[in-house]
Amino acid sequence: MMSGEAYTETTRPLAGKCVMVTRERSQAKEMVEKIEALGGEAYAFPLLKMIPPQDCTKLDAAIHELASYDWVMFTSVNGVRYFFARMDQLGVPAARITGQLAAVGPKTAAALEERGLQVAVIPGEYVAEGLLTSLGNQLHAGQRVLLPRADIARKVLPQELLAMGMDVTEVDVYHTVIDAEQAPEAVGRIQKGEIDAILFTSSSTVTHFVQAMAPYATPGWLARVKIACIGPITAETAQRLGLTVDVVAQEYTVDGLLEAVTKNMGGEHA
Repeated sequence: MMSGEAYTETTRPLAGKCVMVTRERSQAKEMVEKIEALGGEAYAFPLLKMIPPQDCTKLDAAIHELASYDWVMFTSVNGVRYFFARMDQLGVPAARITGQLAAVGPKTAAALEERGLQVAVIPGEYVAEGLLTSLGNQLHAGQRVLLPRADIARKVLPQELLAMGMDVTEVDVYHTVIDAEQAPEAVGRIQKGEIDAILFTSSSTVTHFVQAMAPYATPGWLARVKIACIGPITAETAQRLGLTVDVVAQEYTVDGLLEAVTKNMGGEHA
């Protein structure tokens, strides 16, 4: 069974467990619902706020030049959402995109398809490196690539594309800022033993978690809590920042993360 399926009272694998969700508020709802469907209690602790960039000069220029790009590559659902929100504000239709579209992961691809767009490439491994592998010989030196991304996005993808001789334009479509208002309450629940696991869906959520909790952290305060990461890159960030990672999803999706944490916590129906 997976998190979207029906469970009976006696088979729900997260029954009696409380799981902290650190996703940005607008994205947390899906994960909360899936945890509850698995019988668990979800505690939402959104660490990030996403806001449009203050200066849209570079973004606007790229949108007006959309027809000149051979590829437009999206690495997150939020990238799609904020990019098209700005296109709508400028009155530029989606049809202006004449190059091929690539998306890191099925959710990002679905967000594009909802706009009536066809996605040429979705990698088997839902990270930037996987996208490069999946594109294979479709990339050629001199091609123009547009990367609409977050201001804190990793640099692996643009660096690799530049090394291949491609003409790469990175544009910030949204900024992430820390939201630590709820930190004292969250710390209290952890210290009382009320949180069984903390789920991290990106390196930025880990970084902001550590920053938000720094004033309250004491030796061993997370010892009884399972730390679960959506993939190896997020896990690497967590370990580098001093967290002990207990669970890393094999499939880098929300469902993959919930399946992994359910198995780790003793669920039989993950």
